[in-house]
Parts: sequence; C-alpha cells; structure tokens
Amino acid sequence: MMNGTDQLAVINQHMAKARSGLDTIHQRMETANQRLVKLRNQLAEEYRQLARFRLDELAANRVATQLDETDRAVLKLLERRSQELHELDSAIEQSTARQDQLNAERGQAVRKRDDLVKQIDESAAEIKSQLSRQDAYQAQDKRVAETGARAEQAERKAAQSEADQEEKGKPYREDPLFMYLWNRRFLTPDYTGSWFTRSLDGWVAKMIKFGDARSNYFMLTELPVRLREHAEQQKAIAAEELEKLHDLEAKALQTDDIVRAKEALAAAQKSLEETEARIEEEEKRHETLFQQRSAFATASDEASRQAIELQVSEIKQEPLANLYMQAKMTSNPDDDVIVARIRDLQQKEKRLISEIAAFQEQERQHQQSFSELEDLRRRFRQSSYDSRYSYFPSGFELAALLGMLMSGRASGGDVWDRIDREQRFRRPRTPPDFGGGVFPGGFGGGRRGGFGGGFGGGMGGGGGFRTGGTF
Repeated sequence: MMNGTDQLAVINQHMAKARSGLDTIHQRMETANQRLVKLRNQLAEEYRQLARFRLDELAANRVATQLDETDRAVLKLLERRSQELHELDSAIEQSTARQDQLNAERGQAVRKRDDLVKQIDESAAEIKSQLSRQDAYQAQDKRVAETGARAEQAERKAAQSEADQEEKGKPYREDPLFMYLWNRRFLTPDYTGSWFTRSLDGWVAKMIKFGDARSNYFMLTELPVRLREHAEQQKAIAAEELEKLHDLEAKALQTDDIVRAKEALAAAQKSLEETEARIEEEEKRHETLFQQRSAFATASDEASRQAIELQVSEIKQEPLANLYMQAKMTSNPDDDVIVARIRDLQQKEKRLISEIAAFQEQERQHQQSFSELEDLRRRFRQSSYDSRYSYFPSGFELAALLGMLMSGRASGGDVWDRIDREQRFRRPRTPPDFGGGVFPGGFGGGRRGGFGGGFGGGMGGGGGFRTGGTF
C-alpha cells in the first residue's frame, strides 16, 4: 500500500521522463532541420556550378549573385532564429526550476497541514474519551440515539406508506368511473350537481360500490401525508437533540491548544492554496513556452518559415528549373555529373522531409500525452490525494497506468477515473461530526470516509476546504 505522497512522486518521475522524451524529439527534429538547410545549400551550390557550364559568363554571374544573396538572407534569418531559440530554452529552464521550487514549497505545506490535522484529531479524540465518561454527556448521547432511532423508524414507515400509495392506489387511479366520482368529490360536502346528475352519479356509485372503495382510497392517500408529517417532526426532534450534543462537544473542544491548531491549519491551507495557484500559473507559462519550443523544433517559427521559403523559392524558381531540364537533355558529361548530384540531393531532400514529418507526428502524440499527464497531476494535487493520509491499495500500479498513458494506450481521463476509484483516506480517530465537525471548513467526513469532506478541492481559488476526496 502506498500513500498519496509516494504516488505523487511516481507522477513527478513520469513527468520528468516525459519532458526528457520531448526534449529528445525536439533535438532530433532540430538536427534534421539543420541537415535540410545544409542540403538545400548544397543544391544551390550545384545550381551555381550548372549555371557556369550552361550559361554565358554574365548570365552565370547573375544566377550566382542571386543565390549568394539568398544564402546571406537565409544565414541572417537562421542567426536570428538561433538567438531566439537560445532565449527560449533559457526561459524553459528557468520555468522548470521555478516549478521545482514551488513544488518543494507545496510539499512542505502539505506536510505541515497533515501534522496539524493529526494534532487536532488526537486532541479531539482525547476530549471525546473524557466526555464519554461524564453523566451529562452520556445522558444526552442516549437521547440522541433514541430520537434518532425513532426518526429512522418514522421515516421507514412514511416511505413504505408512500410506496403502498403508489402501488395499491394504481387500480383506483386506472378505474375511470371511480376517478370520475372521486374528482367530483362524491359523498363529500363539496359535491354539487343537478337532480338528474346526482341521480346518475348515485346509480354509478352503487354499481361500483364507491362508498367502500372511497374509504380505502382515502386511507391510501391520507395515511402517507400523516406519516410524512410525523417523520419530519421526529427528524426535527432528533436534529435538535443532536445539536445539543454537538454543543457540548464544541464547548469541550474550545481549548487553547485546539483553537491555536485550528487557526494554524486554516493558515496552512490558505498558504497551500496560494502556492497551488502559483504552481498552476507557472505550469501554464511553461506550457506556452513549450508550445513555442515545439514551433522551433518543427521549423514553423517565423524565422524558420522565412528561411525555408527563401531557399525553396530560389531553388525551385523557373530559370533554374529550365536550366536543370536543359542540362538533362544534353549529352555533355560535365552536365551529367552535376545533374546526377542534383538528382541525388533532391531524393535526399524528399527522404529528409519525410523523416521530419514522422518526427512531427511523434512530437504531436508525445505532447498530447504530456499535457494529459500534467493535467492529471494537477487534479491529483487539487484533490489532496498527495497527502500522507491518502492511500491506494497494494494491487494498484500507478506506474503501469502512467506508462499506458504515455504510450497512447489509455487516455488521461481513463487513468484519472481509475485513480479516483482506488483512492481512499484513512479514517480519523474522532468521528467526523464530533462537535459539529472537528476540522475547520468541513474537514472530517465525506466520500469514502476519512479526514475531511473539504481537504484541498478549492486550492487555487475560492474559500473553504473542498475536496474531490474525503480528507
């Protein structure tokens, strides 16, 4: 069995591994793009050589000059891109370091919160033990049990009566003659009608034995109302007695130690929420930076796009294309050598473009999994599942689930649903409703038992100690 703190460490390890994997893909794409730029420079150089063979000196010089200008423009763009990329990588490193720092601060805040929860729970449990030995408390506790039992019994009777009304009243409701007389209020002071109508209604009533049926149906409809009123009265009495018990408990809980611990717990939770908000803000900034880094890796940033457009448009322009076609149709061996080299470079260019496209698809899939993993980690923290009071059964393999997520065999939503189903909080020593709630903001009780119906949940915004779990 692993606690939530250990499980968060598992998620962080996979986050680091996923980030490293993205960095590797980016580096490979960067290398491939550099090779593509170099290859296109080689193509331009081959076209220079071809122009010297095929054109007169003046025309050849014009082609060479144009290609040289393009090379200088491309080089300038690539230098600008290199500087921008260096600044971006530096910003990503700083953001990663900032997240590490904030997560360390959050870990300390979580430990402090958990320590305070333990302190309050142990103090409250001791007070409960002392109260349970007092006659006044024992008497009130007995009244709560008795009135609660009566309320539960009254509720069961009311619910059964309502169910009987629905089931046993169906034949009456489905009888059109009976319902006609019932809705006309026949045999009641509210019934009205002419002599002829009264005569006909009396004949129908006699035929269907309305008198007896009406008495039975009246009981079916009236009894649930009376029993429901009684049940609500009994529940109100039970709630009043329970409130008196909670008042005794709450008064006993007003010790200096517990009051100070509760104030410290509220402050710790507030600090935790503020830290979580800063983490989320930095994560969003990091995501934006990573998207920009992805644009550089895929050569879709502004400088890369301009450089590619210049290179491609220059190499593919009509004069050079015609020059290449003419050289292919001649039998000059010098031309043939250059044409063969150009053809070989063009084939390499196609293969390299295909390789880069595969990297881009790999990067897209990896980036999607990384984003889902980051969102999962955020939900894990916000639900306070990273507390040491949070735990997962021994057969739960989070690392395997995260591996499936990163390989694309499971979605982030699927993995989170599994986490949410398996997660539990340890029960406190003090009953969740002791004193009306031992912990501030709703700690203690909630889904699946454990510390609090409000641990975490609202981190990063809003008041209260809400949770997706039961801390």
